[in-house]
Amino acid sequence: MRFLAIAALAAALLAPAMAGAQDALDAAPMTWHGLQLGPEQVFEGTFTNDSQTSTFRPDGAAADALWLSGWEDRPGDGGSIVRRYHLRFVGRETAAPGKYGPMGGYRNEVLLTHLISARLLITEPEKEAPATPAKTTAKPRPKPRPKHPVKRT
Repeated sequence: MRFLAIAALAAALLAPAMAGAQDALDAAPMTWHGLQLGPEQVFEGTFTNDSQTSTFRPDGAAADALWLSGWEDRPGDGGSIVRRYHLRFVGRETAAPGKYGPMGGYRNEVLLTHLISARLLITEPEKEAPATPAKTTAKPRPKPRPKHPVKRT
């Protein structure tokens, strides 16, 4: 009886760890916002984020960058500061190349469905254009003359 209780307790403690190790990726394709997406897979690489960019480049891939959807902005993301992260996540890539992102600048899009890890790599402010000095040699405008001469008496 004591052995059975210990075995049941051990099984209850190990069940969550075993379940996490056995989580399988969904191999079935799906449709999301009208896009045909392939099976789930694990992605790892560099993600660049600013006010106009959401680019993901997988590690070791010479392929084009992917437009990343599903990222939840962190404090400071999306402004004039470029943020780069090293990401590891479960996601789905579009089944066929197309035109994704702003103005169709990306051949494929990847949907982040489960974030495994995110590590901030670098932040850098956008380079601002130098301020143009005010012209100090400009002459003041002359006062306008009245259209009808004023008669003085």
